[in-house]
Amino acid sequence: MKFKKNIQRWFLTVIIVAASSVMMGCTSSQVKSDFVIKGNSNLPQNTLFILSKITDVQLQIIDSSYANKNGSFEFNGNGYDESTLYYVTIGNTRPPGVPLIIEKGAKLSLKITKDEFLDASISGGKYNASMYKIFKIYTDFERTMTAFNKEVEAIDPQTASANVTAETTRKYNDLIKKRTADIENFVKTEPTTPATYFAAKYLFNQPIPSILMIAYEKLRKDFPNSSYTASLGKTIDNLGPTTNGVIAPEIILKTPQGDSLALSSLKGKVVLIDFWASWCGPCRKENPHVKAIYEKYKDKGFEIYGVSLDSKEASWKAAIQKDGLTWKHVSDLKGWKSSAAQLYKVRSIPATFLLDREGRIVKSGFRSNQLEALIIPLLD
Repeated sequence: MKFKKNIQRWFLTVIIVAASSVMMGCTSSQVKSDFVIKGNSNLPQNTLFILSKITDVQLQIIDSSYANKNGSFEFNGNGYDESTLYYVTIGNTRPPGVPLIIEKGAKLSLKITKDEFLDASISGGKYNASMYKIFKIYTDFERTMTAFNKEVEAIDPQTASANVTAETTRKYNDLIKKRTADIENFVKTEPTTPATYFAAKYLFNQPIPSILMIAYEKLRKDFPNSSYTASLGKTIDNLGPTTNGVIAPEIILKTPQGDSLALSSLKGKVVLIDFWASWCGPCRKENPHVKAIYEKYKDKGFEIYGVSLDSKEASWKAAIQKDGLTWKHVSDLKGWKSSAAQLYKVRSIPATFLLDREGRIVKSGFRSNQLEALIIPLLD
């Protein structure tokens, strides 16, 4: 039961540490500045504090300051037109540290205490009240996880029962789920700031697509010209079009009646995109079970968008009628060259994608015996 090695540093894992050779490249006495950070700490004289700008490539050191005999220190620098993410560390540029948001002319006060854990209070600037909230979320998690690790260390893995092992694993998973839920709630409910970007982009070993999308949509609305909005957009583009959590790519194909039907027209419903064909035996075997689920939930907001990989219109229509499939159907009758199949990277059928009411992909690659359990929570 080795949990500790995996969770010691859950924040800023994707920021590459800047080279120590540039650590002293800029000091407060050398810079004519337009922002000032006055700091106070419980740390001894000559403790080194470093202020770095956060970028997707590395931490760029902006200023450094040694604590005086009272534990006080000061940073100075030139701000940017947009509010910008910075990070204050102690001794070197590695975490733990304190994230800040700084803009031109900002006057900040920062109090740092470091005992077993790092703690801080921040005042000043447009958005640091929001940044402090996310700082507390992930530092509180560090405290909780440290206590959990002490419990784990007290367990002898040689004599631990299966029940003890299972309970320890459950506690660990619950802690991780709570951390993720707390960060997602912050991104969803807090006013949009650069802290929104920070939370979605830097607080996971592997960013969660659904949280990235929520953050991006908020940033695109409230900060359309921000470099953080552009950066998050590029990150999402690199995820691929059918990653869980992203908005499902648009499909507009013809129905059996010859009308165009857009996938997006079903937004507001829980939608199953079902890639199938009349000639696909496994697809046809799934249909009775899918049909039963559709009849049960269609009046509760569930819809199916069936995309056929048929090439013969008559065969497609006959299969729909024979199997009694009363949901939405579309096709371009191009077989495996179907534009929708190409877009969704379908290589075999049946292929399934489940969308929530906002049109996000929740799950893909499942069979009909899993469908009901997946749609019930989405319909609530």
